[in-house]
Amino acid sequence: MVVLAVAVVLGRSTPSVEVRFSMDQAKALDGDEIEFTVYCNASTACAVTFLVDLPAGLELVTPPPTVQLTSGSTAATKGRLLCRRWGVRKVGAGRIQVRDTASTFAYEQSTEPAIALRVYPRPEQLRSLVQPQMLRPRFGSFVSRAAGTGLEFADIREFHSGDQRRHINWKATARHRQMHVNLFHPEWGSDVVLLLDTFSDVVGETASSLDLAVRGATSAAMFCLARRDRVGLLSIGSQMRWLLPGMGIRQLYRIVNSLMETQLAFSFSWPLADAIPRGAIPAGALTLVLTPLVDRRTPTIVRDLLGRGHDIAVVEIAADAMLPASANQREEIARRLWALYRQTLRQQYRQMGLAVSVWRPGDSLQSPLMELQAFRRTSRRVHA
Repeated sequence: MVVLAVAVVLGRSTPSVEVRFSMDQAKALDGDEIEFTVYCNASTACAVTFLVDLPAGLELVTPPPTVQLTSGSTAATKGRLLCRRWGVRKVGAGRIQVRDTASTFAYEQSTEPAIALRVYPRPEQLRSLVQPQMLRPRFGSFVSRAAGTGLEFADIREFHSGDQRRHINWKATARHRQMHVNLFHPEWGSDVVLLLDTFSDVVGETASSLDLAVRGATSAAMFCLARRDRVGLLSIGSQMRWLLPGMGIRQLYRIVNSLMETQLAFSFSWPLADAIPRGAIPAGALTLVLTPLVDRRTPTIVRDLLGRGHDIAVVEIAADAMLPASANQREEIARRLWALYRQTLRQQYRQMGLAVSVWRPGDSLQSPLMELQAFRRTSRRVHA
C-alpha cells in the first residue's frame, strides 16, 4: 500500500523534458560514421531514452543509452550513425521515452527533425581521363600543338620585334650569326560536360546504376576541375537540368549539390537534342555520357549530338551485372535477348567512331576510361 501510494503521487504530473539533437558536422561522405549527441533536460527526476528515427540512407550503429536525470539537471548521451547513401537527410527526429524513478509510469512524445545532413558521394581518385579533341586557348594542363609561351620546347625561329630576351637561343644565334629565339607549346585547357542519364535506374542488392553514375560524375568533375578545365553538367530524364561549364571549387559544389538532387521520375516524354539549351554543351567540349543504356531515348539523344559534331565518349554502366541470377528459363532467355540488344547498340556506336566502354559494379572507373582513350587514339569519326 505504501509503494502504490508513492507511485500514484509521483505519477500525478507529467514530467517536462527537453531534448536537443546535436551533431559536430553537417557534411559527410557515404560510408562515413558520424557521432551525434542528445542533450536531455528534465524538471523532475526521471529516466530518459531517445529512440532515433533515421530516414532512408542512414543506419543507426550505436543507439544513445538511457540517462538518469535529477530534478532540473541536464545530461548528454551519444550515439553513432552510418551514412549508407548520398543525399540530403533530415535528422533529429525520434521518440522520447520518460520513466519515473520507480518505473511505474511511462510517457512518450515525438520530436521533429531539426538538422540537415548533406551526404556527398564518395569520389574515386582518378589518374587520367579521356583527352578532349579540341583545346581552349586558356591556361590549363594540356600541351597544345600551337607555338607560343609555355614549358614544352616546340621550335627555333629568327628573332622578331617584340620577342622576349629570355627566349633567345644563344647557340643558334652564334651558329647562324643572326638572332634566334625558342618557341614553346602553350598549356591550354578544355571544356568537359558530364551527361547523366536519369531515365531509368537498375537497382541491385549492393548498388544501383544511378548511384554509380553519380559517383562517376563526381569523380570526373573533381579530376577535371583539378587540372583547370571548365566542367558542366547535363542531366536528361523526365526533367532536363543543366549547369553551364565553370571552374573552381565553387563549381564543384554546384555540380555535387545538383547531383545529390537527382531523382528518378517516370515520364512518357521523348526529349530530343533540340531541347538541350544552347551553351549547355559548348562547341568542341568533351561530353562524357554516363548511362546504363536501358532506356531507348538516351541512344537517340547521343546519336543526335554525335551527328552535330560533338566530341562524345560513353561509359556504359553494366546494368545486367546488378540483377540477381535468373529464376527460370524464361528469365534467362529475356536476359540473353537484352544482352544481345545492348551488344548490338555498342557495336553500332563503335562503327560510327564513338568510344564506348563498360563499367561493372565493384570495378574502378579508371579501367573504362583507359579503354575509351585507347579506342579514341585509333578510331575515325563517321558521321551518321
